[in-house]
Amino acid sequence: MHIVLISSGALPVMPLGYGGLEQVVGDLAICLAKSGHEVTVICPDESGIEGFNNNIRTIKCGPCNPNAREWEAQAYQKYAPILLSPDYKDAVVHDNTWAKGIYLLKKDHPRLNVMSTLHGMLPYQTPPPVAKPCMAGISKHHAGTMEAGLKIPVKFVYNGIDLSKYAFPEGYMKTRRYLFLARMTPFKGADVFVDLMRSIQGDGDLVGDDIMVEDQAFVENLKQACRSYPGVKYWGGVSRSAAVDFFQNAHCYILPCNKGWQEPFGLSVVEAMACGCAVVATRSGAIPELIIEGVTGFVVNTTQDLQDVLKGDKISTIKPSDCRKRAEEFSREAMCKNYLSLYEDVLNGGW
Repeated sequence: MHIVLISSGALPVMPLGYGGLEQVVGDLAICLAKSGHEVTVICPDESGIEGFNNNIRTIKCGPCNPNAREWEAQAYQKYAPILLSPDYKDAVVHDNTWAKGIYLLKKDHPRLNVMSTLHGMLPYQTPPPVAKPCMAGISKHHAGTMEAGLKIPVKFVYNGIDLSKYAFPEGYMKTRRYLFLARMTPFKGADVFVDLMRSIQGDGDLVGDDIMVEDQAFVENLKQACRSYPGVKYWGGVSRSAAVDFFQNAHCYILPCNKGWQEPFGLSVVEAMACGCAVVATRSGAIPELIIEGVTGFVVNTTQDLQDVLKGDKISTIKPSDCRKRAEEFSREAMCKNYLSLYEDVLNGGW
């Protein structure tokens, strides 16, 4: 099978540091190529995903741009005519962008085999302008939200990770430090984490990208809060290897999403569990689909519930080996297998 993966342009494929959508696209491309499929990745100039027995090619569409939609609009002008060439006649085109430009091409050229995955909360008011858009979410909850909003059938495939990058050392002695690792945005709850540490007089690490965020004033307030309560150390963005170190060392990983945010998947939750790190997270979107209550962590409803879990040291009841076992269900190989099933559905008429 020939599969074309369209990435967004905020980060390269693979990301040099810690990334989300672009990392998922890269891992999917690698697994598809290892399975013997021909893969073309549409991506920024800085990407370095070529190779794997020559099964991965790239169409590079300009340098990375923090304004992803701007990059996507410019990239569309380059890749659209290429996808109409005979070389791509039988390919499945899998759009992972935010703008979903592939549907404009599909509208004018119905013969194209296309599907798309949305990697965030639903930003669209109407469905794509084609008969069978073949859209996918990244969790059961996420797909349900998309179906309700767009009034079309939506399937889903869980994101997967390269488990080899998330070492799980048996018998490793963890610290008593708590960890927040996500983008420094209000909806991920970085401010809630700092307040939580202050309320229990705990020690913690605040880690995550603070460049590609909507509100730099919020970031500055976080830094000030950490200066006011030195029990929390502010780190900002780190490399993927450094993120693994944080997950391995943390007493537990805390994701206190604010109300109004529905987590589409929660890649960091799986990454934490892969390192044997228990997770405590607020009930948000797909979070309950990932955490096995009382086995790999706890899903809570309020900040008071968060405090109760930590003060009662319920984390000490969680076995790191159980966390790793759960994470292994979300491997990039499993993701690849499930997407291949959707690609077959696309070729057989779509949904």
